[in-house]
Amino acid sequence: MSTPSPTPDLRGPDPRIPTVTPATREIERSAERWTRLPREGERVVLLLHGLGSSEDDLISLAPFLPQGLVYVSLRGIHRYGPGWAWLGHPVDAADRTLLEASAEAVERWIGDLEHGTVVGAVGFSQGAMLALELLRRRPASLDWVAQLSGGPFPARLPGDEELARRRPPVLWGHGGLDPLFDAALETQVRQWLEAHVDVTEERSPLLGHGVDEQVLGALAAFIAERETAASGRAS
Repeated sequence: MSTPSPTPDLRGPDPRIPTVTPATREIERSAERWTRLPREGERVVLLLHGLGSSEDDLISLAPFLPQGLVYVSLRGIHRYGPGWAWLGHPVDAADRTLLEASAEAVERWIGDLEHGTVVGAVGFSQGAMLALELLRRRPASLDWVAQLSGGPFPARLPGDEELARRRPPVLWGHGGLDPLFDAALETQVRQWLEAHVDVTEERSPLLGHGVDEQVLGALAAFIAERETAASGRAS
């Protein structure tokens, strides 16, 4: 019997100030950023920003991604300085309260969506951790996830075993010079993903904590491949 891979600890540096403060239990509808509103049956992709950012961030990626989908960028439900967050920072492996609240808010938002079907999520940093959290809570809830410059919440969760059985497609795009990921942590994230999902890794050697042309190109190709696979299953 193989030894379970350790869950990477993505605590990050101590930010001192500001702190993450719960603001609301629901996704703010007025803060959604859509490429366009979906029609019945259309496929929707969530865009989940990083710490201290907002719904205006990742929507800028949408023009470079496959255009047969509808993209929507959501705002985090917790305040962090002038921006927003999905969970606490630094990450406390013993306290998932803020992350669970965010996941529940996104799940309610998906359940209330009038038109379209959410099929995937693209998350950056904290948003990547949230995207993986959605899969870990309900492994069949999304067809795929793209996590950029992020990793899993650093604790074993009840859904991890089912996730490892289903092994949904996950893109891991990240930089070789990301200051939040030393060599040991990068290896831990890789091992965890390989043990739980069907991972495609795109490592840009000179990239820090961000998204560059290499990772963006890999993201576009990954989503296009997922859409091709979905079309094949439907035919």
